[in-house]
Amino acid sequence: MPSEKMGDLVIPFVVLAFLYLVSVIFFHFVEGWSFLDAAYFTTMTISTVGYGDIIPVTHLGKVGAIVLVFAGVSLAFYVISHLGLLRAKAFDPHVQKRLNVLRSLTTLQSQKTKKSDIKKIRDKIEGAKIS
Repeated sequence: MPSEKMGDLVIPFVVLAFLYLVSVIFFHFVEGWSFLDAAYFTTMTISTVGYGDIIPVTHLGKVGAIVLVFAGVSLAFYVISHLGLLRAKAFDPHVQKRLNVLRSLTTLQSQKTKKSDIKKIRDKIEGAKIS
């Protein structure tokens, strides 16, 4: 079940930040890159851009990049997708009423509506009016 509040994303966000920091330090020492180059490589890898202008040359660096791809990309997409769900839920009460009205109007246009359903639809439309 997706997260329903911002607090549910604190741990994944902290883990992502920790992974990012560890990756930068790892590539700095294993590959001998500057911290800026290591941060650049980590960012390009996690964001799946992967320009390929900086690549690991040591075996340990390549293994670290593999781990970063699987862990970092998965975790980053998890955080981003759940931020999108939170945003959608914030708009949900406002937009949901209007969607219900549109669905009701579509139902009315189908001409397969029972008289009892018309009263329910009218109530939905009345309840969705902005005061």
